[in-house]
Amino acid sequence: MLWKKVLLLQIQIILTLQLITADEVSVEELMSQIRSHLGYTARRLKHIQLKVSPKHANDLQNLLERYTNAAKATDPVIEEKLVLDFENKQNEEFKNYLTLEYDEQFLEVDIRIQEWSMRELLTQVNGNLATEIERILPAYEKAATSKDFQKKYDAFSEIQDAFSNGLWDLLDAKPVDKSLTNVQLKFFKEFLLYLQEQDDSKEYAEKLKTLLGEVDKALTNEDMQKKFEVMAKFDDVSTKYGRYLDNKIIEFEFDKFM
Repeated sequence: MLWKKVLLLQIQIILTLQLITADEVSVEELMSQIRSHLGYTARRLKHIQLKVSPKHANDLQNLLERYTNAAKATDPVIEEKLVLDFENKQNEEFKNYLTLEYDEQFLEVDIRIQEWSMRELLTQVNGNLATEIERILPAYEKAATSKDFQKKYDAFSEIQDAFSNGLWDLLDAKPVDKSLTNVQLKFFKEFLLYLQEQDDSKEYAEKLKTLLGEVDKALTNEDMQKKFEVMAKFDDVSTKYGRYLDNKIIEFEFDKFM
């Protein structure tokens, strides 16, 4: 998706880390990651519940209750296995329904992130590029609010297909243009502000405050290398703190843009 080019951000949920890190992943850290992901899934299900098909209402309520309770359990590792086993045993029609709803959520978040990114980019450019972005912004709202998945997908694709060569040149520029770097830094700032409001961020309060200050400074710094150095801190999963940031980004995207 284009927003990945705009934000240069790769997202990965790490529940069981499969990479060599400088810090050993403790049982407590793994449990915290699983508990957080269970809560995130519960929020996704609750959002589906707002428009649930009547024929799936009871199944969805049962599944939502299990995810909600699992997120609060003393041992979320065991509860995660139980809730996944329960979910896998549901009838195929309901599972297919959930899959489509999840896909639609991901697509809508992609649309909203790209819309947000373009609005931020608009403040960084002028001339023909600014005019083009202003012209296409209303199309994002139309795509995001479409009730049909295929129509939503097609509308989103049409927006990108209509981008001018000049806009594509900016988005694909190597090295990355300063305007896009600033958009990503602003995204990270929003992410850090979100984390500061989360209950599970208390042990990282000082680190988040420090990093937020570094992001603010990087936004006004004309030195691109300094900007890249700050952005690189969001890709470091060699520490518990870095893995926390990596795990929480997908939750931030859902909670802010869905």
